[in-house]
Amino acid sequence: MTGEKKTETPDQKYKKSREKWDKLQFDTQQGRAGEDPYPTASGSLRIPLYSTKSYAYSSLSELLENHYSYSRTENPNLYALDQKLSTLHGGESAVSVASGMAAVHLACSSILQKRVERIRPKKINALLPQNNPEDIPNIIIHTNQYTGVYRLFTNIYSQLGYMTKVVDMRDLSQLKNAIDEDTKLIFLETPSNPNLDILDIQQCAALIHEVGGKCIVDNTFASPALQKPLSWGADLVVESLTKFVNGHGDTLGGAIIGPKNELLNIRYFWLETQGAVMHPFSAWLILRGCRTLSLRMERHCTNAMKLAQYLEDHPKVSRVIYPGLKSHPNHELAKKQMSSFGGMIGFELRSVDECNKFIDLLKLIKVGVSLGDTTSLIEYTSVMTGIDLASWEKRRMNLSNTHFRFSVGLEDPQDLIKDLEQALNKI
Repeated sequence: MTGEKKTETPDQKYKKSREKWDKLQFDTQQGRAGEDPYPTASGSLRIPLYSTKSYAYSSLSELLENHYSYSRTENPNLYALDQKLSTLHGGESAVSVASGMAAVHLACSSILQKRVERIRPKKINALLPQNNPEDIPNIIIHTNQYTGVYRLFTNIYSQLGYMTKVVDMRDLSQLKNAIDEDTKLIFLETPSNPNLDILDIQQCAALIHEVGGKCIVDNTFASPALQKPLSWGADLVVESLTKFVNGHGDTLGGAIIGPKNELLNIRYFWLETQGAVMHPFSAWLILRGCRTLSLRMERHCTNAMKLAQYLEDHPKVSRVIYPGLKSHPNHELAKKQMSSFGGMIGFELRSVDECNKFIDLLKLIKVGVSLGDTTSLIEYTSVMTGIDLASWEKRRMNLSNTHFRFSVGLEDPQDLIKDLEQALNKI
């Protein structure tokens, strides 16, 4: 019918809203971007939970025109979260997935993928990296790396025909020497887990771009409230939303943020194929966490600074690692890249015997893996997340047998100091 008003698609509505959100400050974006106005929840201040697998339409043409068809590809709750995360990071697009590890794997898979026309199965063998032993693609990671990601690169990708080089990326000359024409990507986590090394995103990205490779940055310890790697030259950012972004310790999630075309490939090829899909309820919970992200990060940071200063002055603590301390070797770089220094502290005691006694004496601070909760969590790194590392791997990572990784929560800092004090006094 002539003169009939054409309904805007969700993407068209998002484009208009994004122009508005980009003019606003971070604290406003975290509460409103992706949710206000929301394409399919007219009048609702909060997005309802869309717990469905399929979306039914009255005709084929209506289905083809609509944004949603099957929840493995996209869901209204995930759509809102994706728009919020892309806005907070200053990226063109985002894809939320089942976990932080899923985000790492899907992001790397997309970069490493050879995009080819559909071919007959027999011809696929020629594309396998191991069939060209003189031309093996390689990946570079930092010496101090989260153990789950380290296993992915060194144990899994090596079986797929990719060489992984482990390099101390704090030394840019080492990184430059390791990069060659077959280097497809560098993967850096800054601050690193668990040693809190600070890596120069801008310089690392510039070096890999010289050979046409890509730079992926794991931003989990910082969150977009403290650091935006895309603005420093990263090609893709991955986050474990499980941690600070959600912040409440009640669900798992991961995200990839970056250029629209790369994210389309991740969503419609890799996510569709591998199925690492986030549940709508997890997206709903993470959206709730996003709304208070900067407020929580401010408290995490101030608490962590007070506790780091306390630990640095304690005679039974042999070393404290916190980017906000002037004693941190990369303190100035942290000041440049980050708006504040985060809620994670590393510290070491004098002996393994003292470590074993100390961790059992804590009362308020809970012993557990993961991080970024409102509750303070501590782990004895070498026997918890680092338990499956060989001695030589721990040495290469500069991971001591007396290292603790401390995720500082939102409790009163004086109560946390009292708990540390009573435990340290008894060892």
